[in-house]
Amino acid sequence: MVRLLYIALLTSLLGACVSALTRSDSRAFALTQHGEIPASSTQPFTDCLMDGFDASSLMLTNISVRQQRRTERYRVEALTHSSVLLSADVFDNGRVELHESSAAALINLSGERKAFTDCLNRFRRAS
Repeated sequence: MVRLLYIALLTSLLGACVSALTRSDSRAFALTQHGEIPASSTQPFTDCLMDGFDASSLMLTNISVRQQRRTERYRVEALTHSSVLLSADVFDNGRVELHESSAAALINLSGERKAFTDCLNRFRRAS
């Protein structure tokens, strides 16, 4: 009986690791903000997001920030363990998007959302 409980616990723990959210699961993410910046500002905008996301993460939480170079864009993500909570795409053509995962509903990411808005206002393409 104890052995069955141990196996069940181990199986559920391993299942939790496998179910970590990534951007490849598009149903788990919603577009929450978007905009346009000059194409020449994509790298400074990405740096602004990195700085803003880093400053927003409380030292007491287990949220980290990473930047990746993808085809035709940069991606900046706030994640905990291996689950992506917030993901921003900065396309080479100047389009920018912020996606939020369904798992982020219980975590206060208002600082990261504000950082995206602040960076967008700073670099926004003049109409």
